[in-house]
Formats: sequence, structure tokens, C-alpha cells
Amino acid sequence: MAAMAETHGPVSRCQVLAYGFKEAGFDVATCMAKDMNYREMDEIPNYYLDIPMPLGLPKAIATKVFSLAQKLRVSSKKSVRSFDEVLFLTGNLDYQYLKKSVASIRKAIHEFKPDKVYSEFNISAIIAAKKEGLPLYITVSFPTQFAFAHNLKLARGLNRLLNELALPVVEAPVKLFDWADKCFCMSIIELEPIEKTNVVYCGSLNPVTETPTPDKRDKILVYMGNGTVSAKRMLRVISDAFATSPYEVYIASAYLNKTDIANIHVASRWDFEQLLDEAVLFINHGGQNSIASGLIHGVPQIIIPGKIFERQFNAKCISENKAGVVMAYQNFKADYLGEVAERIIDSREFSENAAALGKKLFEAGGMNTLVQNF
Repeated sequence: MAAMAETHGPVSRCQVLAYGFKEAGFDVATCMAKDMNYREMDEIPNYYLDIPMPLGLPKAIATKVFSLAQKLRVSSKKSVRSFDEVLFLTGNLDYQYLKKSVASIRKAIHEFKPDKVYSEFNISAIIAAKKEGLPLYITVSFPTQFAFAHNLKLARGLNRLLNELALPVVEAPVKLFDWADKCFCMSIIELEPIEKTNVVYCGSLNPVTETPTPDKRDKILVYMGNGTVSAKRMLRVISDAFATSPYEVYIASAYLNKTDIANIHVASRWDFEQLLDEAVLFINHGGQNSIASGLIHGVPQIIIPGKIFERQFNAKCISENKAGVVMAYQNFKADYLGEVAERIIDSREFSENAAALGKKLFEAGGMNTLVQNF
């Protein structure tokens, strides 16, 4: 799924999937939009895919929408209640975009001639595969299920296109996920109990290469993506909370300039796998990728999900399993954050519970399980 906002999860999963299939002997190509999250992949061709504009707005306006929303703190006030709304806000449900993107993917299919199509939360790929009569495999999560949350009002443009393509219309956009031949959930049933017979649980796609040793744990990792907390506020609060702490703090944000001030380090990207091996705490927005990465490295978490439905669900799961703490946006203040962080870091229970869930995520098999069931 493409977006004009910082959201590294879909791209990083696409990378793991593409390289994993290639290593397993498949001939692989991607069809990914070159948005702000896009990264080139060695020896894997990428076919053109259109970039959606937020809310379907003209490009000149749309390119500024998410950064402006951050500055005006709109993200902290706007509730997103379903994945349908995510698709709408990012422009993936705009009729004109759907028409162009489905055509682009069908063109890629005609040129590459694949035997199967894998959709990483990309509804245009689902439609294209269905129209071309190809086996369809998709990534799913519990919060993106119709039974969890949906919005019937947002299917109008989508159903207009489906009618034009002589495909069945849907009650809500998330109903498209029911078209898949097989679904892969990058989690475990304990965290995401999906009631479908065609779901395969893969756990984390990023296996740990070595067991972290306690004496290496001297870092705090922070990633909020395009979340509720603005980048400037995140930097200010994190700096005030941990400037005098004994930990090296690494903040990843595409909205901040690269800098190093004492023990606070900021860059657009960090090697999460390496840093999490050495982390005592992971402060994040509750995205599925972030949650899984933290757990598989045995790192307890502080999660500020804001008003995003999926992140709230993920955060609740972590809290109920006592592998971390959910923090309300209003409570994201230096003094309180420092107190909560100290309590988590000093508690063996949080790290042990995180490690136990991480072990289950690892034992689910990751890419090996996916390939075996593909």
C-alpha cells in the first residue's frame, strides 16, 4: 500500500517478501509506487505504480497534506476507526486513482506474466489479480477484518470501478480481503485471533540472528511514523525525558533533520534490528511491524497509539500481555514518560513477557512458513 506519509511497515515487509521468495527460487518482480517510503531492491525489477494523493486531492496540494497535518496537530485530533478510512485518507479509494493503479498493475501482470500475485494491503493489486484470473495471496491483520471495523459509506468509488470491470461489488472496501485464496498474518494467534480457515500465521518475518546479551542493553529506540505525536513534540519530550539518562537514545523520523546532541541521536532511518538487540526500551506508535520487531528482540515497549484503531488494538494486546505500557497522547510528557520508562526498564516481568511473545513469533517460522504455504 502506497501513501504520501511516513509508513515504513508495508515497504519493509515487501522487501522481506521479495527477497524471501527470490531466495526460495521464485522469479520475483514488484509493482510498488515510488512514494517517500520506497527503497530500491537489488536484482528485483519494479514495475510502475501510481502514487495515491491524500483524499484524492490535486498533487500540488496533496503533497503538503500530511506534513501540514503534523504541524497543525491534526493527527492528534483525528480518529481513524477502520482500515477503510486509512485507504480513504491516503487516497487509495479515490476512483480516479483506483482506475489508474489497477491499470498499471494489470500492465505489469501482462509484461511480467506471473503465476501468482501477492498483495501487501494493496487493494488495487487485489482487483487486478481478480480481473486477470490469477491466484491471490495477501497480508492480513486482525484490525483490518470486516468484523472488527468497517465503513460502508466509503465503497462508492470502489464499487463504481468494480462495476466497470464486471467484478462483484463489496459492502465495504475491507471486504476485498475476502477475495484472497490464502491470507498470511505476520503475527501469532495469541495476538491476532482471526476467524478464517485460510489464514496462515507466520510470526515475524525478521528472525533474530543471535541472542542479545544483557550487557549490550544500553539503548532506547523511538519511532512514531506518521502518528499522533508530531515530530517536533516527540523530539522535545524525548530529549527532556532522557537527556540525563545513562542510555543512548535513537529517534527515527523522516520529518526531523539528522542530528546528534549528547546521547540523543536523530536520523530518518536506523538499523532497527541491530539497535533492538541492544535496547532496553522501544517507544513507538503501535504499528504491527514495530510491535513485532520489539517483541522478537525481547524489548518491552511504551506505545502511544493515539486515535488510530489498529494501533490501539496492538497497544492493548501488548498491555494485556504485560509486555509494555499504553500511554495516552495527553500524557506524553517528559516527567511522566521518564517515570514510566524507568518502571519498565527496572522490571524483569516486562522484558520476560516480551521475550516470551517474541519466542512464539520467532517459532511461527516467518518467511519459511509463508513459502511452504504459498
